[in-house]
Amino acid sequence: MGRYIIAVFGLLGFILSSFGKVPVSIEAQKIERKKTGEIVAEGEVIVKYKNRVLRADRIIYDKKNKIIHLEGNIHLKTDRFDLKAEKGWIDEEGINGEFFNVEGLVEKHYYIKAEKIKKLKDKYIFYDGEFSTCSFEQYDWYIKAKKGILIKEDKVQFYNISLRFCKIPIFFSPYFSYPATNRKTGFLFPQIGQDSYNDFKITQPFYLVLTRHSDMTFTYDYRNKQGNGLDIQYRNRLSGDSFYTGHFSFFSENTGKWWENRNLSPLKNRWRVSGRSELHYEEFDLSLIYDFPSDPYYFEDIYNATDMRYKSYTKSQMIALIDRRRFTLEINFDFIYDLTKDNNELTLQRLPEIRYYLKKKKLFERLPVYFDFLSVNTNFYREKGDAGIRSDNTLNLEIFNNFSGFSNLLKFSPRITWYYMTKEGSADRTPTRNLFSFEDRLRYTVVKDYTDFYHSIIPQLSFKRVSKVNQENLPFFDREDRVNDAYDLDFSIFNVLNFKNLNFLSWEVSAGYTFNKYYYLGNNKLKGHKKPFKNRVYFRINSFSGENTLYYDFRFNQIVRSITTLNIPVASWLNYSISHSYDKGIFSSIPTVNQIRNSVSVKYKNISLSGSVLSNIKLGYIQRKSFTFAFDRKCWRFNLSYREDYNGITGKTFRSIMVYINILRTDIKIPFVSRTL
Repeated sequence: MGRYIIAVFGLLGFILSSFGKVPVSIEAQKIERKKTGEIVAEGEVIVKYKNRVLRADRIIYDKKNKIIHLEGNIHLKTDRFDLKAEKGWIDEEGINGEFFNVEGLVEKHYYIKAEKIKKLKDKYIFYDGEFSTCSFEQYDWYIKAKKGILIKEDKVQFYNISLRFCKIPIFFSPYFSYPATNRKTGFLFPQIGQDSYNDFKITQPFYLVLTRHSDMTFTYDYRNKQGNGLDIQYRNRLSGDSFYTGHFSFFSENTGKWWENRNLSPLKNRWRVSGRSELHYEEFDLSLIYDFPSDPYYFEDIYNATDMRYKSYTKSQMIALIDRRRFTLEINFDFIYDLTKDNNELTLQRLPEIRYYLKKKKLFERLPVYFDFLSVNTNFYREKGDAGIRSDNTLNLEIFNNFSGFSNLLKFSPRITWYYMTKEGSADRTPTRNLFSFEDRLRYTVVKDYTDFYHSIIPQLSFKRVSKVNQENLPFFDREDRVNDAYDLDFSIFNVLNFKNLNFLSWEVSAGYTFNKYYYLGNNKLKGHKKPFKNRVYFRINSFSGENTLYYDFRFNQIVRSITTLNIPVASWLNYSISHSYDKGIFSSIPTVNQIRNSVSVKYKNISLSGSVLSNIKLGYIQRKSFTFAFDRKCWRFNLSYREDYNGITGKTFRSIMVYINILRTDIKIPFVSRTL
């Protein structure tokens, strides 16, 4: 509240002290200079300066004492303020002043009232003040103080302060102080609740300012059954776009039932070290991310009430990038901690990977021939298993032509890959691979202009040839070690309707033929010449929207994959949406997937309800339920959310209820219930 009072006084002083210094428009029914030297403006006085307007019934400028008096219906309006007062005065420099019966709106959503506001240099004193994000007509939640003192760039002190709801006091304190700056050392609000393992837990953070650009937060974490711990976060803004953050957590564990059915023995002391840093200097960028937990169950146990409990891995990475006009050079260190395994012995690491990219450029000045080059050199490492160096190099040559509505892109890409195995046991320690890719895409575009929409018809013919080479003698680190050969011809036709009211409809139909006796979908090798038929529709018509992507396989004579979403506005206050995903499992190692999700949202005035149910049709159970209730009074908001997840593998259900209260733009989060049954 105090910083807005500063701005009010400063702006009044600035406008009124601008007389004779900068162009100011003054309108009044009567302006006169008295013999005493006073300048008096009376009758609907309006002072304008740029986008600021000051109104009053009477303004008196005491030139001798350099004081400006304002009387009757004082109204100050700017882009940030809309304030009114009955009377007041301020000196010419805006250093001292006093205003009575002040009320109004600041920063577009903060409402204030005060019987008197007094300014003494950098100190502001206000009496019988009220502050709220609710308007004076609504005024649900507000803060009331008998007296307040603001010391500029220091702190605000309240005396006899109360937090009220509909005029009923909820909280009272004879004294309360908070910083008038954005950063100040002190305790932050605690968080109290319960989770799957504890009947009661509390976290109490303490914020410590170190320097102008750095600070720390210490958070004590107590859980009545699990144990207690300490969380330390460090932040440092090194420059405008460079920073460093560090995070260390330690938890002393009281072993319990959450360690059942685990291969690892219960741990007493558990920890996590993580952080992130970004350094930028002209054409050089350095990025660092690290995250190391003490054990693979750390996230599941310590963050059990959040989505972090489902993390399957952590990634630590350092990237150094040099970006020049003609090329980029990147050095990348990747370390993966696999949280799904009891140890990390078989996890593949990239330490380091060096990428050099020669950017696309015209080969000849007058011909549309382009080339670029990419070289990726990686040192792969496993504690157990293959380890080696791979150098993968690809040259791309492109010819692009555009003529009479036709466009053609021809691309030829030779690719050479060298290996050097750094561990004994491989039959060939230096295998190589040479292959090429040839692609041609021919497209024709027809646009028809109708009264209400444009219709674009785009037939496209594509040919792709990737040479077949023997890759069985190559090591297998990732998917780049197995490049699928191709000899395919694909045809697609796109129909796009762009309505002049911003509605649209897109329809794609495509089919393909392979000259081989097989083709690939992802990493799956399927027999036959005819590739699956694809049909995709995507539209937005008024408030209706939807999408369907469907694959039909001629060999199996059935739909093998379908993804559908549809959003239906049933009424202005009721919306229904449905999404369905179906995958026969023919094209992947994943078994058949058949799921449907139904969602409903209701909004009436300031109340909104939403709920969804995700059902596993194939296995016949409800996988997830969620429900949210929100009561929004604009100046404050109440949210209640419920979520239930069923794990079909373990047969356990995880439930959580969360309440969010936003009062005077301050968040309070209370996890009430979080149980595993």
